Amino acid sequence: MVVFISWVLTRAIKAKTGIDSAIVMILLFMMIAMLIGPGLLYLYTLSFTLDDVVVWEIAVFMSAGMMPIAALIATQLWFEGEPERGSKPPLSSLLDHVSLVRGSYIVLLVLGEFLMGWTFDLGSGLLHLSSGYSLMDVAKELQYSITTYWFLFTMVGEMSLSLFALRKIIRRNLLNVLAVQAVVMLLTPTAIDSKLWETWTLYLEAAVMTGVVVLAVVLLRRQDRDPPTLKYLGLFIVANAIMIAGFLIWVADGDSLLLALSLIAQTFIYFDAVFTGAGLGETFHG
Repeated sequence: MVVFISWVLTRAIKAKTGIDSAIVMILLFMMIAMLIGPGLLYLYTLSFTLDDVVVWEIAVFMSAGMMPIAALIATQLWFEGEPERGSKPPLSSLLDHVSLVRGSYIVLLVLGEFLMGWTFDLGSGLLHLSSGYSLMDVAKELQYSITTYWFLFTMVGEMSLSLFALRKIIRRNLLNVLAVQAVVMLLTPTAIDSKLWETWTLYLEAAVMTGVVVLAVVLLRRQDRDPPTLKYLGLFIVANAIMIAGFLIWVADGDSLLLALSLIAQTFIYFDAVFTGAGLGETFHG
């Protein structure tokens, strides 16, 4: 799944036509449906088995995904084979709304990452609901799932693969800072249930973020400023400060809400920075 998300992200950035963009969105919807299905079955049955996952994967890929994708590909091939018609390419209107396309990509990717962490938590037995559960109980489980290693480490894996794939497209300054964000997310204190991990990762994360702040100051003083990188750095520093505050609140009273929200915010910031740095929309053509 991590490899799939990285591949879809790369395909989104390299999309050239409206049909390319539509296929990316269908793939993301397929992933979300594939992940949410087992979760809904779990909420209904309070059990999670591999059989449930397999059934939903087959249903989603066969009925909800592959047929429209095949139809779009056939449409694009037909249009490219009849260039003399002079009409606008199918779904070309999507290319006139890069911000909307970018926003859709980011929302779907973040939702996919969130659901992937939740599904893996369910499969590994980290989450347990008892009969007669309330919506608040579900909300707390979803909140907790964001702070576990399944969400955090899979997100780090996706970041590593996508940054490697896009290393020749994203500017080096931004690429380096995005790599640092992956390290910071890896060092989230709640990822592993261990006092030793919590202590040392907090120290290491503080040291890394001190370096990020110093880097931001250095970049601000340079004459050849890189506005996208500076914007990303500012948002990243704020989100990480909130994450540290959320961790301290979690240590004090066990409430992980602020920590979870800050991690989701960092995920939004990461995807937005990748699309900005890779020049989403620059490959579009009619």
